[in-house]
Amino acid sequence: MSVLTEKMMEYRTVTKLEDIAKETGFSIKTVSRAIHNHPDIKRETREIIMEVVRKRGFTPNWAAQSLRNQKTNTVGYIIPNITNGFFGEIGIAVDAFFRAKGYSTLICFTSDSRENEIESVRSLLAKNIDGIILAPIGNQGEYIDQIPNLDDIPLVLIDNRLSGPARNYVLQDNEGNSRRLTAHILGHGHARIGFITGPLEESSSRERLSGFRNALKDTGIPFDDSLVRSVDWEIHSGYEATKDLLDQKGSSRPTAVIYGNSQLLLGGYKALREKGLSIPRDIAVASFEHPDIIDALSPCPTTLEKVETRIGQAAAEMLLSIIESKEKTPPREVYIPSQLIIGESCGCPGRS
Repeated sequence: MSVLTEKMMEYRTVTKLEDIAKETGFSIKTVSRAIHNHPDIKRETREIIMEVVRKRGFTPNWAAQSLRNQKTNTVGYIIPNITNGFFGEIGIAVDAFFRAKGYSTLICFTSDSRENEIESVRSLLAKNIDGIILAPIGNQGEYIDQIPNLDDIPLVLIDNRLSGPARNYVLQDNEGNSRRLTAHILGHGHARIGFITGPLEESSSRERLSGFRNALKDTGIPFDDSLVRSVDWEIHSGYEATKDLLDQKGSSRPTAVIYGNSQLLLGGYKALREKGLSIPRDIAVASFEHPDIIDALSPCPTTLEKVETRIGQAAAEMLLSIIESKEKTPPREVYIPSQLIIGESCGCPGRS
């Protein structure tokens, strides 16, 4: 038998906090707090304890804790579309956060269907999960309030605001971001700017359109709804909407286009190239969102910085704080700021 095998057999039975405490010289309470990232534990102490934890292959007995606490240590994450990388990256951050806390994350995709969304919520409730992070479809909140027992568990909504009473939200500053992005394009001398956004039933789309209109108003340029296209958040929709805008003749044609997300932008780049237009010489371009794939585009587009990880972390932190709170907490709203990333598609020299 090899030395490695002997060590594995030796450590396989060492799964108690008492053993970790004995080897490190700390109390069982200190060891437990270090494993659970308690803020009162010094970094040096945690490092000593975690080194022994890793060496022994110790795994906390989350199941036993769940029985004691009447919790399942499971949360749900419900999103409208599996193909949208925006929600995927948020999900990665949510899962990483909760995994470190001993939770599992169940992910549901609703395919942009309200019926599927309701069914997903009911399915998760039936599994006695501890909380849900939901990216809702549309803006009608009445259906949420009508789902039995949903009020009994913590719920955090992301990306889209619903009508109805105050709720827990983690959102982007869509109006402010749109205003800033539009102002940058206006600063290049463009007055005919196309704006391609998502469904106006969603608060994020309405807020971005509002920011666009306000930026035009700030510079005295009249709003022209013939330059606005509201579509779903897919690549092909950005492609078709761009072609439609470019069909306008003469001076009616836009000299710049702002896209509501990276999917729409990708479709727009394809349409502009098919029309033989050079970016930014013939038409300027800017977009919300900045997934990694954007850096492969040429010219590199002007966008808003990537915030998916911060949204996921903020939503997870909010949900866990509600789960662990011994009293019912009032609804909160957190807004994730986003900075402008200057590329070459707007006419700027771009990033080095």
